[in-house]
Amino acid sequence: MGIDVLFKIAGVGILISVFHTALKQAGKEDMAHLCTLAGFALVLLWVVQLLGRLFNTVQDVFKLF
Repeated sequence: MGIDVLFKIAGVGILISVFHTALKQAGKEDMAHLCTLAGFALVLLWVVQLLGRLFNTVQDVFKLF
């Protein structure tokens, strides 16, 4: 884990913003919004997995449950 996760999220954000801009300029606003939503869902999935791992680590450290 570490800084590589931040770089992944930033990379996805940059790619999605480029795709969104290109699609919007091409007149395909609906596809641009769909692309943005897909990127958001991907990053949200990563964050939920990381939070799950964090909670498991906290449980192990404090010997909860």
